[in-house]
Parts: sequence; C-alpha cells; structure tokens
Amino acid sequence: MKKNKFTLGWFFISLLMVFAVTACDDEDDNVATVTFPEKQTIGGAAGETRSLTFDAVADWTLTSSSTWCYFITEGTPAAKAAEGVKEYSISGKAGKQIVTIGISDEGQDYDNATVASITIRMNGQEAVMAEVTRNAAGRTFKLYKKGEGDEWVEVSAEEGIEAGYSDFNTYKAVANFRFSATNRPEWLSIEGGSIVGSANQEVEFGIKVVENRPDFSKYVQVGNINFQDEEGKQVYTYAVNYKGMDPEKMNYEGPGQWNWTVSMDGKTYSQTSSGISGSEETTNEYRKFVEYTITALNDEFEAIFVEEYQEYGMTQYHLSVYPEDNVNWMHMTKYENGKVRITVDESSEERTGYVFVFPKALYEKIAEDPFGDNGLFEMNQETFTKELKYAYTENYLLMNFVQKNTSSPSDVAPLAVTYMNTITGEKTEIKLSKVEEEGIISDYGTNKIYSVPSNINNILSIKPTLDGEWDFTAWMGEHDVTSWGEKQEDTIVITLNTPLSKDIHVLFRQDYQNKIVLVIKK
Repeated sequence: MKKNKFTLGWFFISLLMVFAVTACDDEDDNVATVTFPEKQTIGGAAGETRSLTFDAVADWTLTSSSTWCYFITEGTPAAKAAEGVKEYSISGKAGKQIVTIGISDEGQDYDNATVASITIRMNGQEAVMAEVTRNAAGRTFKLYKKGEGDEWVEVSAEEGIEAGYSDFNTYKAVANFRFSATNRPEWLSIEGGSIVGSANQEVEFGIKVVENRPDFSKYVQVGNINFQDEEGKQVYTYAVNYKGMDPEKMNYEGPGQWNWTVSMDGKTYSQTSSGISGSEETTNEYRKFVEYTITALNDEFEAIFVEEYQEYGMTQYHLSVYPEDNVNWMHMTKYENGKVRITVDESSEERTGYVFVFPKALYEKIAEDPFGDNGLFEMNQETFTKELKYAYTENYLLMNFVQKNTSSPSDVAPLAVTYMNTITGEKTEIKLSKVEEEGIISDYGTNKIYSVPSNINNILSIKPTLDGEWDFTAWMGEHDVTSWGEKQEDTIVITLNTPLSKDIHVLFRQDYQNKIVLVIKK
C-alpha cells in the first residue's frame, strides 16, 4: 500500500485537481466503465478506529473529505496519528482490501454527529465508497458477549462479534437511545429477523450464517454490522465475522449409503430401497458414475476407500491410505462447488467396497493411524473384532456396494413380444436381443433395452412386465408414431403395414426411473 502525505491546503487543492481530471475523463469515450464497491456506512466515536473492507477491480486511491477522518497505515500507526501525523489519501493495487480508518475529535460538535465521505478513484473515475459518521458526545452504545459462567463481558468494536454455524451465538446490546441494527452482511442471519431496542433496555440477540447457503457457510466471512438511532444520525459499527463451519464436520447431498450393486464392467450402479410398507422394493440405476455434492470448510475434503474381504474366517479391510493395499479401483473425481463423481473399475471377481469422504482436518487425523484411537475403526465389544465406526458410517459414508455379476442365464426379459401373420392368423413369440450400445443406453438412462426384427404386414403384440399403471410413446426417427399402437389392457398392439424407413423405438414408462425400451428394427 502506498501512502501520500500532504498538508491540509494541498489536500483540498488535490481534490480540485481530481474534480478537474474527472471532468476531462467524462469526455473521453475510450475510458472503460468501472464497477465500484457498494457504498458502506460506518460509525464510531472520537478516538476509535474502524475497518473498511472492499474489493477493487483496478488500482485505486482513497481520499477523505474531513480532517478528523484519516487512514492508518504501517507508516502512521494510531500512536503517530495521535501526534498529528495522519494520512488523508492512500493508494493500492486491485484485489481484496482492508483499510483502517481513524476518528479524531478535531472540530467535534458535542451536540450533533458529523459525517465524512471517503471517495475511491479507479481508472480516472470516482465514487463515494463510504460515509463515516462521528457520533456526538453523550450517546452511548455497548455490546456484550457471554464470558465465564453467566457473566457478560463488553465487546469492543474492533474485536467485534462472531456468527455461529448451525446455532445462534448470543450477544447483548445496551444504549441510552432507541436503536436498531442495519447494514448487515448478506451472509448473516439474525434470530427473529431484526434487532431493536429502547433506551436503556438490555436486548439479547443471536446471529449465525444463513442456512442452506453453502456458498456462505463453507468459507470464512468478514463484514460490519451497524447499530443506529431512529434518525440515522448516530451510527455504531462493529466488526462481524464467521470462522467457517467446523473443520471436522461435513454435509452431503445425493443418493443414500446402502444397498448398492455395481456391475462387473463398472458401468451400471443400482440401488435398491424398500417402500413405506417395507414389502415393496424399487431400484434406481445410474450409468457410468454416481454424483454427490459435498459441503466442507473451504471445499477441502478427501476420500478414503475401503475394501472388505474375508480371510481365515474373519472380516478384514484394505485401505486406500496404504498404497501397498492396492485399493486403487475406486475413484472420486472433484468438480466445482463441491460436486464429486464416484466410479468403480471393471473387475473379473466379486468384491465389496466403501466410499468415505472426510473434511481435510478429520482425514489427516484418520490417515495418520486408521486403526488407532482416532482412526476409522472401533472395537465391537461382543465379538472383540475391529469394525468401521458407526459415527463415520452414519455421517461420512457416501456408498457401500458389492460389485458382482448382475445378470444370469435365467434372467427373463421384462417384456414379451408376439406377432400375428395377417394372412394365416398364426401367432409366434419373437426372441428378444439385448441392446448393448452405449449411446442408446445413455440416451434413455436404462439398460433394459431390447430389439426385435420387423415383420412387414404383421401385427406385433408387446406386453411389458410393469406392475401398476404405465404409458408408452413410440418414435420412428424424429416422428412420433405412438398412434400406430393401441393399448389393450396390459398389452399394446402395433400394426406394421408399410416398410420401415427407420427403426421404431417404443418406450414403456412407469415413472422416471422404471423404464423399458423396445427397438423394432427396420
């Protein structure tokens, strides 16, 4: 940060020069429009300091409109400022900035508040970035935090207050005038929505980071909150910060943890879940990967992959934190905003895997000694064997799966197709062929795709194996030919009386996940 020292006379001359240059710049069509930081309101009493936080898009200069409002830099600490060495203009480079403002009692009116403007200049353009209110003498405002036991301890404006993560942090405000909280950061949530107090009334309030906004809760936040009188003439500004979520805590969104099956080629991921009654089961399928969204401090998290196997009649584990265990067939790929995709390599043998994700701080603790006291396992007091910690499987496990052969020779296709010769009236069942092309599987989001050859001048009867209500749609290329079929109870009948120019795709759908596709070949 560069500092500019000058006398008060030169200060006002400089301001006139700034206005003149600005007028010239307004006539220059080649100057790019600058996006200025949002205007702020800052308040304090004589002898206090305040922080001004902003993000500059270009090199910048700040100037103060009043001599009682000045800037404190490394060259002019508060001690020197008290001796009369003050900065009224400072400059810096683009980026995030924190500037310290000093407030003196020079020319103070003891009956009224006074206001100074801080102007920012970038690329030959300027705007008022902050208004600093010096409060009149005689008005008092104090904040308190909980100390040891139930004792309340006063909080200075520089120390500020801290917002909680999942719970509100409690504070108390007292003033000798009626006040309300204003100008709070967008990431800050106030319990009850507002803070309002009467003269000499003790007002308790709670603050925390806004819920359901990972873009706020994952990162450290800083800002200011103002408390002001009804007329807006007295402003008391306190720093407010949020330290981020617990470095050992994590949340995630995505499918559930249990009952996963992965195909041997690693391309199909199926999860079975029971209905409300416990007797009905549904299966959801995912192609190529399973996606989750992780919420952790600063987006810093790591995976631990666990392979479970049997040896000497006991359950044993291989861990990805040990390279020699070769648990390199499970993968987690990271994307922006905490999104991850889990994939599994092809296998020729059945195997069981666990995918854990931990915040960085907890991962490092576990990885140091996975079988130790702070590790991934705990002792089962009934069997006296090591098993995965319940707290970790409940909160940090993304998925537990078995990779195995998901088809067998006895598998029955989920639909039956017969055709009737229009001349002889004879009905013949058609043998179905499984469609394995990756393109069509990914298009429909299911591997339940089968094909039959067309038989011109024949009538096809198609009966899908779907419980409950279902519907169907048919296409020939880009043309909807659903009208070619007629639904008769649990069967549709399609009459083919002209040569097909393209394959017909018939989609049977019960819901978003439960789908069957029949391809009638041209």
